[in-house]
Amino acid sequence: MHKASPYRTAAKIAWRETRASTGRFVFVILAVAAGVASLSGVRGFSQAFHTMLQRDARTFMAADLTVRTFEPPTPQQTAAMEALETRGVRRTQITETVTMALPPNANPEDAVPVLLSVKAVDPLMYPFYGTVTLSPAQNLRTALTADTVVVSDGVLLRLGAHIGDSVKIGGQSFRIVAEVTNEPDRMTGSINVGPRVMISREGLARTGLMVPGSRASERFLFKVPVTMKIADVRGDLEKVYQPGGPNGQGRGRGNGSLIADYTQAHPLIEQGLRQSTIFLSLVSLVALVIGALGVATAIQAHLQQKMDSIAVMKCLGARSAQILRIYLIQTIGLGLAGSAVGIAFGTFVQTMFPIFLSGYFHLTSLPRFSPLSALQGLLVGVLTVLLFTIPPLLGIRNIRPAVIFRREMAAPKPTLREWWGRAAASLFSGLLILSFVGLLAAWLSDSAETGRYFAMGIAAGLGFLAAISWLLLRTLRWVGRHLPRAAGPILRQGIANLYRPGNHAGAAVIALGVGVMFTVSVWIIQRGVLHDIMRTAPPGLPNVYLLDVTASNRDGVMDILRHQEGVLGVPEMTGSVSARIQSIDGAPVRGGEQRGMGRRYAGNVSLATEGPIPQFTQVLEGQWWDENARPASALVSVADQAAKLLNLHIGSKIVWTTPARTFESTVAAIHKTQNERLTARIEFFFAPGALDGLPAIYYGGVRMKPESVGRMQKAIYDKYPTITVINMADVLEIIQSVVDQISMVVRFISGFSMLAGAVILASSVAGTRFRRIREVVILKTLGATRARIAKIFSVEFFVIGTVAGLMGGMLAGGFGWILLNKLLKAETGLDVVPVLLAIAGTAVLAVATGWLASYRTLGQKPLEILRDE
Repeated sequence: MHKASPYRTAAKIAWRETRASTGRFVFVILAVAAGVASLSGVRGFSQAFHTMLQRDARTFMAADLTVRTFEPPTPQQTAAMEALETRGVRRTQITETVTMALPPNANPEDAVPVLLSVKAVDPLMYPFYGTVTLSPAQNLRTALTADTVVVSDGVLLRLGAHIGDSVKIGGQSFRIVAEVTNEPDRMTGSINVGPRVMISREGLARTGLMVPGSRASERFLFKVPVTMKIADVRGDLEKVYQPGGPNGQGRGRGNGSLIADYTQAHPLIEQGLRQSTIFLSLVSLVALVIGALGVATAIQAHLQQKMDSIAVMKCLGARSAQILRIYLIQTIGLGLAGSAVGIAFGTFVQTMFPIFLSGYFHLTSLPRFSPLSALQGLLVGVLTVLLFTIPPLLGIRNIRPAVIFRREMAAPKPTLREWWGRAAASLFSGLLILSFVGLLAAWLSDSAETGRYFAMGIAAGLGFLAAISWLLLRTLRWVGRHLPRAAGPILRQGIANLYRPGNHAGAAVIALGVGVMFTVSVWIIQRGVLHDIMRTAPPGLPNVYLLDVTASNRDGVMDILRHQEGVLGVPEMTGSVSARIQSIDGAPVRGGEQRGMGRRYAGNVSLATEGPIPQFTQVLEGQWWDENARPASALVSVADQAAKLLNLHIGSKIVWTTPARTFESTVAAIHKTQNERLTARIEFFFAPGALDGLPAIYYGGVRMKPESVGRMQKAIYDKYPTITVINMADVLEIIQSVVDQISMVVRFISGFSMLAGAVILASSVAGTRFRRIREVVILKTLGATRARIAKIFSVEFFVIGTVAGLMGGMLAGGFGWILLNKLLKAETGLDVVPVLLAIAGTAVLAVATGWLASYRTLGQKPLEILRDE
């Protein structure tokens, strides 16, 4: 006779028990699904996005290879690029800058210019790969001429314009012929936010925006013939853009330039993708851990209800190992089911990320399902659930039939050996779980150190939260017992329900609190950073800046600023000359030899002439010069940070080179300027006369009443249309949009922790359903109405939500305050609005979740239940 497999028999029993407790186990599956969904969604999107970068890398860069720099090419660099052209390498240049534009059809008397990002391309060559899609449909080559532009990112809305209208840029009129709907190299540019205009290089020349010293990003795109190796072309470019050789440092960085080929897709984006994936994966892992805690509490509640069945099986000869096998199979099945649901829901998570990034990437080709991330989510979900349910499953060994059947009698105290055996098993289980969580975090972050800190953080965080929740709930219990009679039985009974046998109020509070803490922390930090930018600016700090002021315009611009209404301080104007350091104390300065922050001094740096010591500047060493003296050797004062990085001291000799001439200077002083001030961007101040004859570009700043900025912008634009006026309100709007996008993604993922907490609460309610039914029946028999019982239950759910919101909100407030004030030096106060909204929102969520899980309980008839007794 064929003997049935013990695993098959255990599986049958596990399946029967699962079907009999479907309601409770639905919540268990959802708790697992919440964590797996966020984890598989994040990693699936990351892998899909990385695949897209590799598959469409040339299209994404619009070239085989790019060089990005913020300086015009030197004669040596230009010669190298022209030499490549003679070998068949095609090249085109893209210039990106900002400027002012006057809306069309506006009243010339009161129209306020708008800040725009400008991208100048050669439509006959750009892009080498991919297509710029326009609406109405047309070819960029024919659409973009010397007197036309195409626009994107809401320019039409911002300018109040329509296709066919004309807009003035740099004082010149351009006709808007189309709106850009897809730009292949959008994210590889330098100015990627705000209203954008694409213009031809002929049109840029017509505006007169680019003068020597203008701040702009230059990007060179190269298309390499199939007969040449891209690595060889890249090597030729690195020789001129990285003097001394890259030495493997910086992945193609040197002299402020970035060299990348299509095999890298884009190093900055790749790095950002990797870092964001690690961060969001760890946040998702927290949601999974919370869900696994919920599974463990649900399994524990389930085993408590099955103690009689387990005792009967042991009386019939079943061993603990055989019974353990049944519930182990049941747990694995629940983990598989929850992971499968999570993977399906993770597909939805993947579809949300393109919505967040739609303003920066064209992502319609992204795949919606990643088998590798699905497999990872499945394994992680099952293993996490299995490990977290070890402690309650091990408790099966301690179930003694005699004790269960004599439960009305006082149980004997365990011996020291029994107590130590149970404690050692619990300790071993805890260490095993923490080790697994640490290994999982190390795998997700590719860092053993991160995994170690994450495991310790999880242990400390959950322990701290458990202690706080225990303290709060214990305090409520004491308060409930000492409430005055006037408080009524509803409030006292609702609070007492938190301690109903099998009611895991503490676990629900911890889970909800973790979700609230993550979500509200992001919100507080977001609000704090933006509020600090607007509120804590030093008195008199300019809130309007002027760029690309030429020497011939300087006096006229200053005259306009002095006579404007609403000016709150003395206008600042600083001129700078662009030069390179050739040698220091006789030692040549080579770009390839610079490390870290010092690399920026291997390219062009800004020099300025000052007579007296500028405002907000302090001399730390040496002596400032007599402003009327004309020394034979140029004197220079160096910012303390630059002096440290370049190893300069009083008396050091610096040789400078410019296209006009080469000259030597002597370090006379080392100074420090307030970082917030306009002069802080100049690190080398020269004595009067040292820079005479060199082309200078000026930058201005002024503090004005906000309502007066528009009139000043118009006055400057009317007379000097090539000058860019930046209102900090516009900059804050751009910062706000970027921060909002980042915060939205983090809140979206951290919201899964709150979802897991809500599921745990629902699971706790479902796990105590039979006790709740008995309670309802008893209360109804004693004359309680359905409305009164509903109020009692609502008080219970409300208390859980309020305590969780209070705990999570207060921890988020403290964490946000520490991060903003101690790490970001933002000096903000405690933001109570998010904390109060968190408490109210969590209370509403808890009440809704509790009733969703127990709404059928109130409908039980007393007679039906009493007949079963």
